[in-house]
Amino acid sequence: MSYQSVKALLSKGISRPTLFQVIMPVGRAANDQLEFLCKTASVPEVAADTIVVNGQESLGVVREQVALITYAKPFSITVISDRDYTVYKEMRKWFDTLSKNANPNQSGSSGTSQRPSYYDTVTRTITLKKLEQDGGERYFEPFEIQFNNAYPVRIGEIGLDSESMDAKIEFQIDFTYETYTFNDRFNLINAIGSFL
Repeated sequence: MSYQSVKALLSKGISRPTLFQVIMPVGRAANDQLEFLCKTASVPEVAADTIVVNGQESLGVVREQVALITYAKPFSITVISDRDYTVYKEMRKWFDTLSKNANPNQSGSSGTSQRPSYYDTVTRTITLKKLEQDGGERYFEPFEIQFNNAYPVRIGEIGLDSESMDAKIEFQIDFTYETYTFNDRFNLINAIGSFL
């Protein structure tokens, strides 16, 4: 790569991890708060598991053949809580649908027996958008990730401490999912623009 090419590339700027948006299939108030109070999120690793195949076309040559695509789990986010615990309560509502008595003695249920809900009734799609600043006040999306058939598997602890006067409360949520879809939003928008 030439010096001029590198200079042109760097003049566009580099990506920073601070601009992103998580969109959950929950109430609007919780989604609005996630735009500003979701502190961390990450795009999980994707990998190809392979098997060794002895030479079929070339005797004695061993190659690796793709056997399975795997998606690292969980998808985790860290949320800063407001005083009403809006996001936490919405996540608990979703979590409580995973099994009868996930929250014992609530909503008229009695006893302690748990019965898992049907898979299709608890899964939803979660969207993670990566944002980049376009010079001034405008933003663009270079890509977005859609987590297919996701649901929360762990809502982390809320740490309370009488000596932490000026601290904030954060909690982590882990989601499992089947697969995720990578959408190249920047190229998609450019392709649509070229047809118009």
